[in-house]
Amino acid sequence: MARDTLENMAAPDPGSGLWPGAETVRRGCLLGLEIAFVLVIVFSLGSLLGRWNARFDLTPTQKYSLAPITVQTLEGITFPIQASVFYRRGDREKHDELLSLMHHENALFQYRLYDLDRAPGLAQRYGVTAYGTVVLESADNRVTLPMVDEERMLNALLRVSQTQKIVYFLVGHGENNPGDGQERNGYGVVRQVLETENYQVRPLALLRTQQVPADADLVIVSGPKDDLAPAELTALTSYLEAGGNALLMLDPFTVPHLSAYLARFGLHLTDDVVIDEERGVAGGEPLMPIISDFAEDVFPRRLSGSPILPYTRPVRVQDGQATPFAFSSKDSWALKSRARAEQEGLHFKEGEDERGPIPVAAVARVGAGQSGKLVVLGDSDFVNNFYARIPGNVDFFMNTVGWMLDRQQLISMGRNPGGIPDQKRVSTPRQSLYLSELQKNRFFWLMVVLEPVLVLAAGLFVAVRRRKRG
Repeated sequence: MARDTLENMAAPDPGSGLWPGAETVRRGCLLGLEIAFVLVIVFSLGSLLGRWNARFDLTPTQKYSLAPITVQTLEGITFPIQASVFYRRGDREKHDELLSLMHHENALFQYRLYDLDRAPGLAQRYGVTAYGTVVLESADNRVTLPMVDEERMLNALLRVSQTQKIVYFLVGHGENNPGDGQERNGYGVVRQVLETENYQVRPLALLRTQQVPADADLVIVSGPKDDLAPAELTALTSYLEAGGNALLMLDPFTVPHLSAYLARFGLHLTDDVVIDEERGVAGGEPLMPIISDFAEDVFPRRLSGSPILPYTRPVRVQDGQATPFAFSSKDSWALKSRARAEQEGLHFKEGEDERGPIPVAAVARVGAGQSGKLVVLGDSDFVNNFYARIPGNVDFFMNTVGWMLDRQQLISMGRNPGGIPDQKRVSTPRQSLYLSELQKNRFFWLMVVLEPVLVLAAGLFVAVRRRKRG
């Protein structure tokens, strides 16, 4: 259309008496205008693409992407942070790959790469003597790391951008041990994830200290086998009334005195167990319910998968003092009598057992002005060293901790229970997919029954049509 307009404007008048080469000049001008028009479009598109940059990672394990928790941390940074990396000659591209991804998420994160052998003065200023060292600094803080990988960079970002929180784990009653990274029931994985996200983990022997330390941001009681002494309950009460935060993960048929103690906060624990034959883990016992229902107006649900709570007890509330926020499915039920189950097996008994959904986690506001939170979960095994590998379990635990301490920046999803190893960029780890019994049945009927039947029906239809035509 533009060409036609220009041709009409530049067309010679037969009676105008123009020189013989006028037509050639006219066409040359048209060609020049067209080239200029195309160049304007190309440069305009280039400018737009330069401003609105988009990246797509189509690898199955997101090999060229940052973990969601890292992205969310970077998005929350509101002041400049500078990373200085001192590399060995030949390693520049390896470091640049990760740091460029981080800069892409937030332009306030800047980085520079220095050849250690060519920048001895700067290295001496920072006290750097080893290849691969990174110095991360803001206006007020500086952190030095021995090497560049995503897990260490995440931890360093949190250290320079926010105050470290101190988490105490109660000891002395058979609790899960955060220092044990080998045994099935240990909490070594949990400790590693907590420390990666800038929490300091300490033990708390409350029977000896008789009070919760003043620097405690959170006290965790994870799976005690023995009840707390009266003096310990008194110390815990004083801490909560002062606005402290406590997370209690109590397994069924344990610590009756502690369960009774929680009634003063509107939390009611009884000795029954949640059963889910429809939405339990396929191939597992119905004592492993998949928790997929959350009160999102209370608890922010950002999970990489639905957590699985093996052998969990209900956490009911009373008197409106507390609020449940995680529930089993409507197909679940609460088994009231363990003795009956041992004799008759697991089956619902009308009038005795309770139908779902069953609350398995609740929160009570405590302290002056209700500034503190007391959260009770009906299971402690779900984040031990064995079950922490289930997608969603570590997210559920860590998001609960972050929510209790108002660290909205760390309420995220997609955590790697073993940290965030840099090897994810060069390898494809095996991932587990957990199906409920209901999902397994649907998959069976869809893929094993329906799909072959449809293929067979299509084949018969084509064969009949050909025979009729023949």
